[in-house]
Amino acid sequence: MSLHTHVTLPGRAPREEWTQRRYWLPSFDQMWNAARLNLADALDPFERGSITVSMRQGLGMIVVLGLVAGTLQLLTNLWLGLSMGAAVPLAVAASSLADFAAGYAPNATLGELSNTASLMAGIEPRMPGFLAALLSALGLWLNWPLGWLSNWIVYGALTAGLARLLGATSHLQTFFAATSFTAVPLLLTGLTPLPFIGPIAVVAGVVWGFALYYQAFRRVTGLDAARTLLSLLLPVVVIAAMPTLLALAAMVLLVLAG
Repeated sequence: MSLHTHVTLPGRAPREEWTQRRYWLPSFDQMWNAARLNLADALDPFERGSITVSMRQGLGMIVVLGLVAGTLQLLTNLWLGLSMGAAVPLAVAASSLADFAAGYAPNATLGELSNTASLMAGIEPRMPGFLAALLSALGLWLNWPLGWLSNWIVYGALTAGLARLLGATSHLQTFFAATSFTAVPLLLTGLTPLPFIGPIAVVAGVVWGFALYYQAFRRVTGLDAARTLLSLLLPVVVIAAMPTLLALAAMVLLVLAG
């Protein structure tokens, strides 16, 4: 029986579609248009007058691009962990402390810290060293898409909630589908391990991603520039100020208790 000879219930996809790329990911052309900040063609490639990208496609795109961005870091971690025969976090700590101590004049404290970290990295693990390095590197690699997903959901929920309070009428699934394209410029953050180029690429990716998020936010919510910036920046300011506010609250409680 053909897929077009029977009715497909809403929310149910034919089993054959689950194995197709377009079911889980937007097209490459859509990602390229998003990178060029051409959101009209990225969100509505068929010119139907509405956003045709699904939240499912956005989630799949974030996972795939997160894994791609973390590939260079994966190779770096594998080389470091396998060369030292230790889990990646211990190998990174030992290497960082050794480089830090080498950059200063001979110092007993720094030398002791460096030697301690090297000894810890060289301790025979309960599993073979190459296996500890491999598993820890893979775990850190999987943290890339997981971290992107958590930031996308948490930050998106906060900004979408503020947008609602400021008069937006957009649907949450449409909002997340549109803002998921921010993952495209964030690919540049995968160049972090490269000296000199890495920090510049990270800054460029974050600025580029913010510009794309801003445009997607305005397109979906219909808010003006002032309310859009307020919705986007207020959560960042509150989160950044949270440690200071908690410290001040603790000091006030101590003073009152004394």
